[in-house]
Amino acid sequence: MSKKLIVAGGGIGGMAAALALHRAGLGVTVVERAPVFGEVGAGLSLWPNATRVLQSLGVLDEIMARGEAVTRFNLQRPDGTSISSISMAGYSTPAVCVHRADLHRALFALLPVASLEAGQVMQSFAEHAGGVTARFAGGREIRADGLIGADGIHSVVRAQLHGVAPPVYRGYCIWRGIAPDLGGLVRGHISETWGAGRRFGIMPIGQGRICWYATRNGPPAQPDAPAGRKAEVQELFHDWHHPIPALIKATAPADILKNDARDRNPLRAWGRGRVTLLGDAAHPITPNVGQGACMAIEDAATLAKLLPGAADLAGAFRAYEAVRGPRTAYIARQSRRIGMIGQWENPWVVRGRNFVTKLVLARPPDVQLNAVYAYEV
Repeated sequence: MSKKLIVAGGGIGGMAAALALHRAGLGVTVVERAPVFGEVGAGLSLWPNATRVLQSLGVLDEIMARGEAVTRFNLQRPDGTSISSISMAGYSTPAVCVHRADLHRALFALLPVASLEAGQVMQSFAEHAGGVTARFAGGREIRADGLIGADGIHSVVRAQLHGVAPPVYRGYCIWRGIAPDLGGLVRGHISETWGAGRRFGIMPIGQGRICWYATRNGPPAQPDAPAGRKAEVQELFHDWHHPIPALIKATAPADILKNDARDRNPLRAWGRGRVTLLGDAAHPITPNVGQGACMAIEDAATLAKLLPGAADLAGAFRAYEAVRGPRTAYIARQSRRIGMIGQWENPWVVRGRNFVTKLVLARPPDVQLNAVYAYEV
């Protein structure tokens, strides 16, 4: 008899897990607390380690049609001069930038409607002989062979397993926006500009849209400036290179999001018994290497390889965690370190950082980049 699994959380990680497990022949029910399935936010980058998985799931062509293929990453100074430029050629599948909602829709479209349940606010779970029961607001219960908590950085499943604790603030906030493509950008090129305590990134995400993001050092939960969120970002980056000021100006104020940069320290053990975690519920990652969604997609593919045919579901979950724990902890450390370096403020330290970065990234092939992008589940 096919195993039946509950996936708590219908974001990108949960949908990728559901599709991978469904394709592997397992029964899956996805429960989402929001009243409808969907994804909000801005753009994201999908690198070859994740697009290989998406290709195997049959969604890569759709993503490539909706997004923008990445051929080069450019690192610059605020005046526009180059620090480094990295080619994305040579990988078996392409990198692509896409709106989060487009990726979510592509995954959603391939899942059986009967397996998707929105408006289900999970409150707790109970393990018992041979299975798990998930309990929801209103008194509903769903029983299955196993439970996968894919319910984000504030995961209910994680909290029951490991206790409630706030995520760790990493010293800077992040604005994200979507602007119309103003022209003049080199197709396939994305960029990040490093200043002193501030950064600005530009990612074309297809269909005439540009996703941008900006950072600034400061205390957590910084309120918007009295002049408003957009005006604050404009003031911070008004004298940075083209097209940064123009992109901010062209962005509707309602399309600018603001969040703190947060993650969590790695868990020694993700789950127990017939319960495990996936994506941000297990390993939230700061966005400095563009691997948050990619790690969740890798998680999904690993589960789909280990669970079919496994006589011991709990043992298969522990094997999954043993594979994914070191990988995700490494990526989280790398992202945290790059974020820390990118946010340095001292002018002399910044000059040294840019010089050393130029030297390091000029060495082909970059072993650290390949450790991230050439990884295959």
